[in-house]
Amino acid sequence: MHRLYYGVLAGCLLSLFLPLLPAFLKIILPLLLLLAVLHRCWLVTGLLCFLCSWHWQLLSHHQAVSQLLAAAPAYYEVRIRAVQQDSESSLLQLEILDPQARGYQLRVRWLQAPALEVGERWRLPLRLKAVHSRQNPGAVNAELSALQQRVIATGYVDRQRPAIKLASSRALRPRLLQQLELAWQERETAILLRALSSGERDFSPELWQGLRHSGLGHLLVISGLHISLVYGWSLALLLGLGTICRRKAPLPLALVLSLVPALAYAWLAGFAVPTLRAIVALGLFLTGRLLLRPANAANYWLLLCSTLLLLNPLWAISVSFWLSILAVGMILLLSWYLGPLPQPWPQRLRYWLCFHLLLTASMSLLTAVFFNGLSALTLISNLLFIPWCTLLAIPLVLLALLYSLSGLPFATEVWLLPDLALRPLQLWLDWAAQWPVWWSLPELSGTVALLLCALFLLLLLLRVSYLVWGCFVLTFSIAMLLTPTAGVRLTLLDSGQATVLLLEQRDTKLLYLDIPAPQAEQLVRQQLLPLLQFYRIRQLDAVIWPRLTAEHLPAVALLRQNTTTWPLFSADALPATSQACAAIEKHELAAKLTLRHWSLPDKDPCSLSISLNGWQLLLPGRLQRLTEQRLLARYPELSADLYLLSDFGRDSANSLALLQQLAPVQLLLAANGAAAHPYPVTAVRQRIALLQLPLYHSGEQGAIVVDFQPRQLKISTWRQRQRPRWTENVTPGAETEIRTR
Repeated sequence: MHRLYYGVLAGCLLSLFLPLLPAFLKIILPLLLLLAVLHRCWLVTGLLCFLCSWHWQLLSHHQAVSQLLAAAPAYYEVRIRAVQQDSESSLLQLEILDPQARGYQLRVRWLQAPALEVGERWRLPLRLKAVHSRQNPGAVNAELSALQQRVIATGYVDRQRPAIKLASSRALRPRLLQQLELAWQERETAILLRALSSGERDFSPELWQGLRHSGLGHLLVISGLHISLVYGWSLALLLGLGTICRRKAPLPLALVLSLVPALAYAWLAGFAVPTLRAIVALGLFLTGRLLLRPANAANYWLLLCSTLLLLNPLWAISVSFWLSILAVGMILLLSWYLGPLPQPWPQRLRYWLCFHLLLTASMSLLTAVFFNGLSALTLISNLLFIPWCTLLAIPLVLLALLYSLSGLPFATEVWLLPDLALRPLQLWLDWAAQWPVWWSLPELSGTVALLLCALFLLLLLLRVSYLVWGCFVLTFSIAMLLTPTAGVRLTLLDSGQATVLLLEQRDTKLLYLDIPAPQAEQLVRQQLLPLLQFYRIRQLDAVIWPRLTAEHLPAVALLRQNTTTWPLFSADALPATSQACAAIEKHELAAKLTLRHWSLPDKDPCSLSISLNGWQLLLPGRLQRLTEQRLLARYPELSADLYLLSDFGRDSANSLALLQQLAPVQLLLAANGAAAHPYPVTAVRQRIALLQLPLYHSGEQGAIVVDFQPRQLKISTWRQRQRPRWTENVTPGAETEIRTR
């Protein structure tokens, strides 16, 4: 059977490099699979089993998307799966009940929605579009996440047509959760209690940052740790009751009965993906224990990987799946490496410390692979709070949960004990969120990190004791100290109708922003600050915001809170807040970046040229058609190698005369790629095509990263860098080189 397992893993690896296969292979692949089974080629059988399952599920997904989006705006019969309420609207997760896409899900927004409950059936007038997410450094890929969760479209409820309610909610789970909410809503750790009881994680940005900085995110996700804990406590309770009653139940019966509380806990958590994987793993373990010949840990691990990948091949692109699977494999490997648990308590303590140190080292390297960074608090956080939560806090939560659901009196008072037990964890998370302990490694190649993991694994397999510790120190030294740093780099974020451009040249950091006022504060919080953290930037030399108004000041204050003091330049300077763009030439930044300000006597557009390794970058500022004409007349020598299209590619600027005189090697554009009206507008697209100017569009290609080298530009797009081939919308490579003229 080993060859079958290896074949499934080989098929999973192969699929990451395959494009979307033609539909007719839905017939050919099963025939090839039948031939492989008849000839007992188990390696090929496993590979074809995965490819058949992968191709079938992917094809079904694409067919459901095309059928759903091809229809005109219409009514859809749906069931509400989740409701998230804010001040003006409700964000709904809906399960489609119509035959053409039954079982798939939608995410829609409903402005001024009536009172809604999970489980209700509605017939809703929906306007839908394909799932589209911003592709930026350090951000979650929402498109891949939606693919794994069977979400095929997003949109909103059309308020011009009536919505029809078909059936009221009679689901038991929402009623139980509402009952629990009344019990813990006044507790200080209500957010943590909710996460550990129902799996709902409506965390604040500060709490998310605390989880990331502490390395304890796995504690507040109901997954294998929690399901196995429920199962283990249930089994111990059953065996203990049998001993007390002197009627010891047969072990097989106790093993099966202990599965019931674990299933109930997973159901209360909504059968989220991590709980489903944990239940499958538990089911495989019980099946092997009860029906089959016992196998070793490696066989169980291979069987678990193969089964999960065959059940849902799209988990192959899930970071949480690989972290969970590799964590289980590493725990099994370390248990083999360290041997059986010794009896004397001092040796047990040493065993436990060694186990956690090695596990933290390996998982930190895996974290660097998947998240381009690691936390300095991971080791101490796990040493302190894994025992605390697994032995005290989580059991108290489970006992309070069982007591509350049983309908006994004083249910509210019972939650005081788990609340007290979780307060140290909450204090630790609040403290961790305030310190820069997350060490981002944006330049660390995933391949290099995987090779370091493989070296660490090899030394464990060879039982090389002293070299393991040397490898531990060496790998972190390489990750923390020897990672190459960027030279001269430009990063243009995928931010829709907004420009967020970061320039880095040695020790100089310049930020160029053009953000509409209504979305400025949200964009700074959700996109700009994560970008600065990703690149480990806490000090800015200057911020240029040409269209700065008084409505932008909350966003400016938020940016100042998270970075060191910096001067702010704008076309229309605000007193005590910003300076005029003309003052930037007198600032020391002008000498560092060889910066020139193109001024006009009547109205300053805040247009700037910056020399980067011999390349001229032109930032337009507030250019309009009239100011373009005056700028060309006043400065006939104006030129640029890279030009950022003005006004998000509208026809109000970007005239043919300007583009023809600049004749840039490369055009850049920050605009919305999924809007009803595409950008740049048709007239500007025609001018670009007439002049045959290459264009990189952040809305279509994701964040754009330009490395300025003396003889060439190295341009990469984030969308193509982060996606498997079969999820790509475009086929060119992720990286191009443009040589000097």
